[in-house]
Amino acid sequence: MSIPGDLRAALDALAGAPSVLVACDFDGVLAPIVDEPSAARALPASAEALAALGALDGVAVALVSGRAMDSLRQVSGPPAGALLVASHGAEGDGAPTDLDPAQRALLARVVDAVRAVVETHPGTSLELKPAGAVLHTRTAARDVAADASRAVEEGPGRWDGVLALRGKEVVELSVVEADKGSALVALRDRLGERTGGRPAVLYAGDDVTDENAFRVLDPAAGDVGIKVGDGDTAAEFRVGTPADVSAVLHHLENVFRV
Repeated sequence: MSIPGDLRAALDALAGAPSVLVACDFDGVLAPIVDEPSAARALPASAEALAALGALDGVAVALVSGRAMDSLRQVSGPPAGALLVASHGAEGDGAPTDLDPAQRALLARVVDAVRAVVETHPGTSLELKPAGAVLHTRTAARDVAADASRAVEEGPGRWDGVLALRGKEVVELSVVEADKGSALVALRDRLGERTGGRPAVLYAGDDVTDENAFRVLDPAAGDVGIKVGDGDTAAEFRVGTPADVSAVLHHLENVFRV
């Protein structure tokens, strides 16, 4: 990939900041999308560049994913020292993980409701998370996927105390308030406390759930948002594929080493 001039200039400026946070979604950004979630792996070039960036002074790296934490650790093989945020911010650094009795009871009802939808919609599946339940529709027929998604969103997704997030081929219901934007701000602020100054942030994401993260970025503060793939976005820049993300990360690494 030939990095566009405006993105190259933004990356060069980012590398000049005293402190930098490089944060990426995993699926569709570091790793190509695959039908079987457990088979996803980061492209070797991206994994290498992210590890190299994380080893530099003044640079922190983070994975910010919709996956459950156990799944994220299993498929990502995160570099040493990487900050991990899972379940769209409900698990990980700075995220509340303990549920009160009312939330646990609500979660049980949500799981039962999503399971009932899965049982009547072939090709869909249920993923359980510590604070939520996820409907997966990638391997279902398109009409079945649409009907199942609608049933979850218009059913338990509208219950009091339930947060519904629609992503690519998933509908996630959570019983805690969490999103990638809030998680990114928490990471940024925590690093700022450690270093004595707000870090400049690079965030790369491909899904509609990444838009919350793009919206908290401040280009005037040196932040860089990169949308991967098609679709409307609040990000300032766009690349086409995870292979393009590899090129971006390698360029950033090279600029830091100059």
